[in-house]
Amino acid sequence: MIGGIQNIISNTTLYNMTQSTAAQVTTETCLKAVGRPGFILMDHNIDPETKRFSATKEFLYQMICLGIYLAAIIPVFKKGAFSIARMFTKSEPVLQAFKKPEDFVKYCKLEDADKAAKLEELNNLIKPKVKFTKDNINENLAKGIIEGSSILGSVTGLAIVAPIASHPLIHPILKTIGLEKPQPKQNIDQQA
Repeated sequence: MIGGIQNIISNTTLYNMTQSTAAQVTTETCLKAVGRPGFILMDHNIDPETKRFSATKEFLYQMICLGIYLAAIIPVFKKGAFSIARMFTKSEPVLQAFKKPEDFVKYCKLEDADKAAKLEELNNLIKPKVKFTKDNINENLAKGIIEGSSILGSVTGLAIVAPIASHPLIHPILKTIGLEKPQPKQNIDQQA
């Protein structure tokens, strides 16, 4: 049992996930998407109809926000931050070698021998003024740019963009699945 727990805790995939802002936000949002509706459904002081409506609405809200975050916010912020960094630090070899954050992430996953081969390939392809080597490729700078943009994207995306974008989607979905009844239109005279 202890060996199994130790294997899980020392798993490199799990470690890499904990180092990624996007993975952390995804995990947290999935837990919220399950936990919050679960707690709503367990509340015995709320009538069943309200519980179903509230739990479903919370689940939809969390999942739509997560979808917007993963599909739009993170890619836009990563590419944007990487492009801006490339504009302002043109002499930095890591930003000369990799035009997109995805290319850099693929490079980081390579073994050392494969990294050397990739750098040699880039040297032949790009023909930089200073040859790309393992010593002059500042991986920490590129990782910092990617993670910094993920953090900024998380704050901006989950606090501002995703909530605004999710609200117009939630009510039509609730109506479609029968949890929200269309409101009858009232005359202006009746509303006054």
